[in-house]
Amino acid sequence: MLVCTFCTIVFLHKFLRKTALPFPPGPKGLPILGNALDIPCRSPWLTYWQWGKKYNTDIVHANSLGTHIVVLNSAKAVHELFEKRSSIYSDRSKANGLPYRLRMNWNIAFLPYGPRWRTWRKVFHEHFHPNASRQYRPRELRAARQLLENLLRTPEQYRHHLRFMTGQVIMGIAYGIDVSPHDDPYISLAETALQAVELASTTGWTFDMFPFYKHLPWWFPGAGFKKEAARLAPRIDDMINKPYQTVKEALAAGIAVPSVAGSMIASLGEKPSHEDELTSKALYGASPSGGADTTVASLLTFFLAMVLHPDAQSRAQREIDNVVGTSRLPNFGDEKSLPYVSAVVGEVMRWHPVAPVAVPHRLIVDDVYEGYFLPAGSIVVGNTWAVLHDESVFTEPLLFQPERFLDRNVKLPEVGFGFGRRICPGRFMARSSMWITVASVLAAFEISPVVDSQGVPQIPKEEYSAGGISYPVEFACAIRPRSKHTEQLIVSSLRDAT
Repeated sequence: MLVCTFCTIVFLHKFLRKTALPFPPGPKGLPILGNALDIPCRSPWLTYWQWGKKYNTDIVHANSLGTHIVVLNSAKAVHELFEKRSSIYSDRSKANGLPYRLRMNWNIAFLPYGPRWRTWRKVFHEHFHPNASRQYRPRELRAARQLLENLLRTPEQYRHHLRFMTGQVIMGIAYGIDVSPHDDPYISLAETALQAVELASTTGWTFDMFPFYKHLPWWFPGAGFKKEAARLAPRIDDMINKPYQTVKEALAAGIAVPSVAGSMIASLGEKPSHEDELTSKALYGASPSGGADTTVASLLTFFLAMVLHPDAQSRAQREIDNVVGTSRLPNFGDEKSLPYVSAVVGEVMRWHPVAPVAVPHRLIVDDVYEGYFLPAGSIVVGNTWAVLHDESVFTEPLLFQPERFLDRNVKLPEVGFGFGRRICPGRFMARSSMWITVASVLAAFEISPVVDSQGVPQIPKEEYSAGGISYPVEFACAIRPRSKHTEQLIVSSLRDAT
């Protein structure tokens, strides 16, 4: 009886209001459980978006077993809280144990806000700020040219070719490692890491909403992801350690290819501290675990958009033909002269964002927003999908309309890379790789629906996965060179880029 009374007092204390101000509007919850049953595991961004419309607000509130959840559904709310008040909105949940079970507590995306995060972020920025990222463009260009040749040979394997290209870029820049097109061990490790990031992103904050899950066995209903985490964890160790060790051995043998990790390892000297070595491993281990799948997902959305919107494809190709001509393929020097191609890239990232819900932030202290009380410890979710489909910013947001970004008053979105101080530091490199790939593919190929035996086009559905990283479900498309001359140009351009 005494234990029950104590638990009741503790539970009520969590709900005692420190202010007379109301919480933001949101769905009414059940006693004790709160809104635990209202929060879906699949496509939560759509539910949050619908809540905002239902309650006519850009910030909604829910709770689960006493854990407050605040969802930001507009660019205005995101700017006010994640940008202007970033010092109190940049933490990660300290209750979230899944990254630790996955042995991914080194990943800067899940690291709590504090001295280590600031140090790692500073080091990462030194290698990936806009000017530093430009040095990686030659490798990105070669990878894009290799992609064109791969698509020319086996276009039906376009998904595999996109994965190889992104792995080729990231492993080359981060470690100076050349990967193989098939059965590459480093690509395999990176794909395991992507599974782990997906697991952490989609189910990780279950520990926030249901803290008792940390103490339940994997066979308990809803806790099966703990078994998957145990399977992935050893591979995560390999992913962060093996490429790093390869670079160290190459440096010792004097055969290392220039790379970001190689430069940092060399700067640490012969006897680096544990913290310095962990920093080096973490920063470049985060690249394949975070950047590869997001780039692939964006490029798959580009291919789907071109199948569904041939007019946009034709307009982009006309721009390339008029500016670049047909005697060569686009390069980075053409970017400013190809505004519609850049608009296609921006619209691809807006139309179906790779991460529809950003990794949740954590509010450090009590706060007030537009008369609403936000308690310390709240999980604050940036609903990327809602921000990029805000009708006050983007007219007819569900439509694919690249021309919206030709309007100087509509800026290319960055929210797809996260928010505030937690925005992805590798976004400049990711965007440049995306741009050169899109421009190259548009210049070289026609992307269209496949046709059946009766000659009827098979239009794919605009259908996406419901996980933390959202990508089109598998679809078939026809990828054909625009002319015989283009075929020759693809082969010669790869030779010239190597």
